[in-house]
Amino acid sequence: MQRNEFAKLVLEHQAQLRMFIRMLGTMPDAVDDLAQDAFVVAYQRIDTLESMDDAGPWLRSIARNLVRNELRKTSRRRRVVNASLSEAMLAMSDEPTTGAWSEDWFAALRACVDRLPGHGRALVNGRYTEGQNATQLASETEMTPVAVRQALSRLRGLLRTCVETRLREAAT
Repeated sequence: MQRNEFAKLVLEHQAQLRMFIRMLGTMPDAVDDLAQDAFVVAYQRIDTLESMDDAGPWLRSIARNLVRNELRKTSRRRRVVNASLSEAMLAMSDEPTTGAWSEDWFAALRACVDRLPGHGRALVNGRYTEGQNATQLASETEMTPVAVRQALSRLRGLLRTCVETRLREAAT
C-alpha cells in the first residue's frame, strides 16, 4: 500500500475509530493517543490487511487490543475511565463486524449525525471528529462548558435513539 493510500485510509476511518476507542471506556484525553497508536500499528502491519473493505473491523481490532493492553498496565497512569466498564465493552466488541460495532451501525450513526440541526451537528463533530473539549467548543459557540457538556449528553441520547430506530427499521 502506498503512503497516499494509507493517508486516505486514516482520513476515512479516524473519526469512527476515535468513537470506538472512546466507547470502550477510554479517558477522553487518551483517545487521540490510542487512535494514533492504532494507526501506527496498522501502518506497520498493513500487509496483513486482506481487503480495504475490511479496514474498519481490522482497525477496531487493533484498537481493541491496545485498550486491552492499557487495562493490563497498572504501573502506568490510567487511561480508562472504569476498568470494569471497559472490560464489559471490550467483551461486547469482540465481534467487530456484528452487533453494536457493525458497518451498518456506523452508517446509521453518520446518517443520524447528518440529520442533527446545524448547531448540534457542529457540537458533535467538534467533539468527536475534531477532538475539541467542552471549553474549546464553548468559546466557539458562546455557550458555557457546562452547557456544552449537557448539550452533548442530550445529543448522544438522541443519536442513540436514532441509530437504534434506523437499525430496527433496516432489520424489518
